[in-house]
Amino acid sequence: MHLSSITIKGFKSFPERSRLVFSPGVSVIVGPNGCGKSNITDAVLWALGEQSPLAVRGQTMQDMIFAGGEGESPRRYAEVEVVLDNSDGAGGGSFSEIAVRRRLDRNGEGEYRLNGARCRLVDVIETLADANLGREMHSVISQGRVEEIVHSKPRDRRLLVEEAAGLGKHRKRRRRAQLKLERTQDNLDRALDVEREARSRLRPLKRQAQAADIHARLEREAGELRARMLAEELRAQSSELGGAERIAAKAHEARQGVEAELADVNRRRAEIEERLAERDRERTTVWGRLTALRAAHERLSVRAEALSGRRAELAAEIERQRAALGALADEGPADDAAGDPVLSGLERIGSALADAQGALERAHGAAAAADRAADVARIREAAERAAGGARRVEALLGQRRQGSLEDRIGTATELLGRLDALLAAAIAARDAVGERSAELERQMLADRDHDDVPTQLRAC
Repeated sequence: MHLSSITIKGFKSFPERSRLVFSPGVSVIVGPNGCGKSNITDAVLWALGEQSPLAVRGQTMQDMIFAGGEGESPRRYAEVEVVLDNSDGAGGGSFSEIAVRRRLDRNGEGEYRLNGARCRLVDVIETLADANLGREMHSVISQGRVEEIVHSKPRDRRLLVEEAAGLGKHRKRRRRAQLKLERTQDNLDRALDVEREARSRLRPLKRQAQAADIHARLEREAGELRARMLAEELRAQSSELGGAERIAAKAHEARQGVEAELADVNRRRAEIEERLAERDRERTTVWGRLTALRAAHERLSVRAEALSGRRAELAAEIERQRAALGALADEGPADDAAGDPVLSGLERIGSALADAQGALERAHGAAAAADRAADVARIREAAERAAGGARRVEALLGQRRQGSLEDRIGTATELLGRLDALLAAAIAARDAVGERSAELERQMLADRDHDDVPTQLRAC
């Protein structure tokens, strides 16, 4: 077995990947002081598992990573791979080469790889120990190590000789075997203590086991009894369930009947509500008609009172004119009445009275309230035209005071008669309107007393 190659990257003074290949025999690396010859030895020792920074000439393991230089930036990690030729089988195993790689990052994380597979440090040490290699072996003697060996104590030299003879790995294996035996003895002592403790508790545990058996038997019997009770309860509840299902079926049928009745009631309620709404609309219409008739009755009453007052004034005027007739007996005959505006006004008054009389007769014979209201409106219009004509005739009579008193008295008498007729027509129309409004009120009261729609609605 011999060293085959060394690959260094980021370790101390090797920023870039550098690979050194060695042939069998003696290989010498020469160079000036400070060129990094000792760093190669440190790299081999560090790759083989050295854990002390002082052994590789550093203060901390972070010093193994290239810290930078002129034109070179610091590296993030250091990596060294040592390849050993095992073609002669001296290192054991079936591999022709043994490649040990170690890597360390600046954050302190590191790893070992043996022939490319991740492994532990102890695996590397065991593999190298089979080949009489390792960080504690004589295979790597760094700078100052020879002087240290020459001046070492006999015991240290004895250990070095034993390591060179291959006894070191057996001593370590014996030490590990002794440690395992000691741990096994400790475990055996603890097991014996546990056995003694268990034996001391065996009798109480036996009694507890018997009690547990009795308890289990009682539990089984209690379970069987509970199962029988549950079976009895199940049979009883099954019969009760059958009765409850029959009652539920009857209740369902009754519910369907009630729902049918409820649907019928809702339908009848909707019909009654529609009739009630129609009745309210009819009452609103009738109430409007009644209000109009009451207003017409009030207006006709006021017009009748005005005509009555005017008649009294006209009768008093006629009496005054008749009293003054004797004093005017020597006046000449009256002018020809042809084209007299007073006569034309009287004719218009007569026409208005005739229209009022015809409307009054039609109002008496009308059956519909709308027709009667229209006739009442015509009577009121004719009365207003007659009153206006009377005022105009009075004005003309005042202007023709030099006319014949007899004609004026006759005209006034005729006007008085027509006013009497108009007053009678107005009074008759007022009475007709009052009777119609009273009839409508009685009809509304009778409809309200005999209205069974609210009763039917409450019955629903």
